[in-house]
Amino acid sequence: MPDFIINNWVSITGAVIGLIFLYLEYKANVWMWLASIVMAAFFIYIYYHAGLYASMGIYTYFFFASVYGWIMWLTRNRDDQTGNEIITRVGKKYIIPIVSGVMVFTILLYILLTQSAGYLHLTENPFLLTAGDALSTSLNIVALWMISRKWADQWLLVIPANLISSILLFVQGDVMSGCMFFIYFVVSIFGYLRWKKLAKTTLTD
Repeated sequence: MPDFIINNWVSITGAVIGLIFLYLEYKANVWMWLASIVMAAFFIYIYYHAGLYASMGIYTYFFFASVYGWIMWLTRNRDDQTGNEIITRVGKKYIIPIVSGVMVFTILLYILLTQSAGYLHLTENPFLLTAGDALSTSLNIVALWMISRKWADQWLLVIPANLISSILLFVQGDVMSGCMFFIYFVVSIFGYLRWKKLAKTTLTD
């Protein structure tokens, strides 16, 4: 057991921090952003060794975007009396831009991952792995922007992103991280139901 912990301390620590983040996100707690900043460093390492470079890139973006999200959560959509976060729903005018954003990012990331530039070749994974990597990354990119705006519907992107990430990590042989993202997938479903309920009692975008 001690040898297992020593050999897998990065994955274990990343999993614990990730669960803390997911719990705080489920509770719509502003401190989730601090957890996300710390978590990003661990998953950059995990995805690098799994060969999922687009997902590694999302966590680099995730680090800086979390700083932005933290600022946004502290400065907008807060109840002046209770200090609680005001969760809202996505307005219809944003649906097409969101779907388009996911599609565009997926295509761009897939092209980036499958093209060689001189000595640089970002992946040698088969089509399905690379496409899944690009799609899960794109879902997370757009979802993170939605989270910063406190939209309950961000979970509708996080849910499939976590499921895809779980499958990819299992295929790549990272069973621990695969199990962790499957847990994320399940918790994300409950997170959506909770945020949706919170949004019912607040304003709708």
